[in-house]
Amino acid sequence: MLFNLIVAETCACFCLISEVYKKITVFEGFAEAFPERLTALVRPTEVVLHVLDTQFIFNYSFFFFFFFSIGMPSDPLLVYLLLLLLIHFTSGETEVKFSGQTEFVVNETSTTVIRLVIERTGKPANVTAIVSLYGEDTGDFFDTYAAAFIPDTETNRTVYISVCDDDLPEADETFTFYLTLPKPSAKMKLGSPKSVTVTILSNDNAFGIISFNMSALITVNEPRGRNEFVPLILIRERGTYGTVIITFEVNGPNPAEEDLSPAKGNITFTPGRSMLIYNLTVLDDQIPENDELFVVHLMNVEGGAEINTTRNSVQINIKKNDSPVRFAQSTYMVPEEVDVLTVQVVRGKDDSGKLIGPDECEVSVSYTIITGNSTAHAQLNLDFLDLQPNTTIVFPPLVHEVYMKFKILDDAIPEIAETFQIMLLKDTLQGDAVLVNPSVVHVTIQPNDKPYGVLSINSILFAQTVIIDEDQISRFEGITIVRNGGTHGNVSVTWVITRNSSDPSPVTADLVPERGEIHFDQGQMLVTLSLTIIDDNIPEEAEPYLLKLLAHTIQGGAEVSEPSELLFYIQDSDDVYGVIKFYPLESQKIESNPTGRFLSLSFVREKGTVGDVQLVYTALYIPAGALDPERAKDGILNMSRNSILLFPEGKTHHTLSIPIRNDAFLQNGAHFLIQLEGVELVNRIPLVPSVSPRLGDIRNISLRITPDIANGEIGFISNLPIILSEPEDSPATLVSIALHRDGTDGQATVFWSLKPSGPNQKAVTHDDISPFNGSVVFLSGQSDTTINITIKADDVPEMNETVLLTLDRVSVENQILKYGFTTCEITILENDDPGGVFEFSSSSRGPYSIKEGESVELQIVRTRGSLIRQFLRYTVEPRDNNEFYGSTGILEFKPGEREIIITLLTRMDGIPEVRINIFLSLNYFTSSSAG
Repeated sequence: MLFNLIVAETCACFCLISEVYKKITVFEGFAEAFPERLTALVRPTEVVLHVLDTQFIFNYSFFFFFFFSIGMPSDPLLVYLLLLLLIHFTSGETEVKFSGQTEFVVNETSTTVIRLVIERTGKPANVTAIVSLYGEDTGDFFDTYAAAFIPDTETNRTVYISVCDDDLPEADETFTFYLTLPKPSAKMKLGSPKSVTVTILSNDNAFGIISFNMSALITVNEPRGRNEFVPLILIRERGTYGTVIITFEVNGPNPAEEDLSPAKGNITFTPGRSMLIYNLTVLDDQIPENDELFVVHLMNVEGGAEINTTRNSVQINIKKNDSPVRFAQSTYMVPEEVDVLTVQVVRGKDDSGKLIGPDECEVSVSYTIITGNSTAHAQLNLDFLDLQPNTTIVFPPLVHEVYMKFKILDDAIPEIAETFQIMLLKDTLQGDAVLVNPSVVHVTIQPNDKPYGVLSINSILFAQTVIIDEDQISRFEGITIVRNGGTHGNVSVTWVITRNSSDPSPVTADLVPERGEIHFDQGQMLVTLSLTIIDDNIPEEAEPYLLKLLAHTIQGGAEVSEPSELLFYIQDSDDVYGVIKFYPLESQKIESNPTGRFLSLSFVREKGTVGDVQLVYTALYIPAGALDPERAKDGILNMSRNSILLFPEGKTHHTLSIPIRNDAFLQNGAHFLIQLEGVELVNRIPLVPSVSPRLGDIRNISLRITPDIANGEIGFISNLPIILSEPEDSPATLVSIALHRDGTDGQATVFWSLKPSGPNQKAVTHDDISPFNGSVVFLSGQSDTTINITIKADDVPEMNETVLLTLDRVSVENQILKYGFTTCEITILENDDPGGVFEFSSSSRGPYSIKEGESVELQIVRTRGSLIRQFLRYTVEPRDNNEFYGSTGILEFKPGEREIIITLLTRMDGIPEVRINIFLSLNYFTSSSAG
């Protein structure tokens, strides 16, 4: 039994010896020439694999086993085998497992690299482990295998799993990687955890991009007596995972819910659905409307999808509809002698007379006449006649007015006012139209018990004061006399105009005639009084006049009734209170003398000088740029913005000096804007609103500040960033930054400083740039100078370094720093390989000889800078070679990380092979090279 056990154990040992041997020779290649701006250099290397004739090895193993099968081993050999077996049974166990994080949630990017730490515990031993993806290869990783070799002198190794950015819409995907041992034994086993999970979050628009898939403009008609649907076609492009809810909103010229339903809401895509139709309802609102344009916006989306902003809206044009039909007015009051009453019916116009609604089709409506039985109601065929052929009103296309005619019967019987109504019938309306108010007309036949009429001044004149402007009107015909009641026969009455004041001058000095006679012919109801206004070019205040109808002068049987007197006015004339304006224009200026600076303004009061007048004006300082009062700046003048200048009665000229503050800064190219705001009488109330005082035609002037008056304003010529490179051929470079001064009077010293900025500000030192502060001088009359900065060269890897050059202050008070041009950003570009230079370490350059089923460790090191994260891609060439686990992948060097060790593990494929040359390449990796 013991011998058979020894033989079995020995056979197992020699079976391991029968594995395929391979030799791997590593040669250092030439460093590839990378573009000038790359932050890392890679020295590609290649691995040559020589595969031996495995058939010979297998023959040798067979011969060795055959030797044991035909004879007994010698004693020394038996002792050796027993000792070997004893060591095997008495050695400690070694456990291999994952360490640290075992659950990863990552994004699908070309630079996502997952670090898995494999740990060995227990008895030290050389361990080779394989990490492999469970299930089929979905193409989400560069390689589904990775190998690690842990020498007996160490306890862990890190392998790298690289995510592949595949541009396919995908929901969250979870993958499991298992840890396995290619050579498990009783003394070496897997511990726990032996698996890790990697979840790649949804990517490449897995939940879709939502947009409209239809014409951007839809034109619809508002339905009549029913509702109509507008189909909205939406599509879901890219992925269709999950339920997606889109919020929409309709906006238009008026609240959308009046015309469309719903005006806002949600649209839902169920999983897998890529297109749907959502119906909006066009409402019959019975409201007259012209074309209305509504916009349906996709506002928000839930469920992980996105909205395509180029196709997120659709316009719906509801054509003009519901043409309004109504009477032009709601009441008519006519005398019995009017003969024919004309009533206007309108369609397609609003109250202001503007067209609204459609008019290209025919519209008709019927009407009815409503009368009562009392003496206050007119009776059809007794007091009036309907002259229409039928009771239907027809509007042909493009016709907006139709006239109805009714004959008023003059029965010569004294009567009180009589009324009747005309009503449009809503139920009889035909065509695209609606009935609106007024749809009923009230007609009143006036009382007619006085056949020759009653004369009076038209009562409408008493609604507001009658005022005549002498300067604008030479003939006034605004006073009318009316004849109420009957209009039989010719009648007349005498009138007279008198002054209604203590002025002794005759009325004819201002108007003619001062008296006359009004004549009414038979049937005439209105006469206009014509007056000639005397334009005398003499400034005068407003004057009142009284017009009277003389009742005792009536002729023809008529009567005079109230109102028979009218008070009216001739307004103040010829600018009696004056015209205020700038005069002369050349006297408006900015003055400077040893005592200070002033605004010098001059005004004149032309024509009349009656009464005290005050002028309200503003003086504004506006910095250089647009001459906009909104940009005005306070604190320049020794006055408030709004000021008053008084012209006493009789004064015609006024000169004003407004002091400019001594500490005020006047910018070159700025303006003083003087505006005349208004003028008004003081302590004097005219009889009626006055024409004067008033302002002249020029109501504002601007005075430009020239360089000889302006204070200095200092700043950089440009506020754009300055990009510099560290000098390569010299130890230092001098950089000059230009300054400019507007306003060159006097000498000024400008103090400046440098301050590091940005994420690498601590790295900026005097070894990079100097000096960090200083000053420059502008001599009197000098407008330009420079600040000189020295950029120094070194051999230290550095990222972009940014400093802010700031103008801190000026030595004199009347010189200022120019707003927006007091800082300048200077950036020294990254230099001296801040991302590092990559190569295989000297200990990893081979040559190597390994057996099939064994591994080789390769150390990749980074020299020079290690300031930023870098990615390297390694690949076994030719790429279709399947001799190794972990034959390709992406390595992530974190900032400060100097070396990474990778393991290549040969596969035990059981295939006889001859020597094969295989190369391992190492290349710089970016997201653009991920494919």
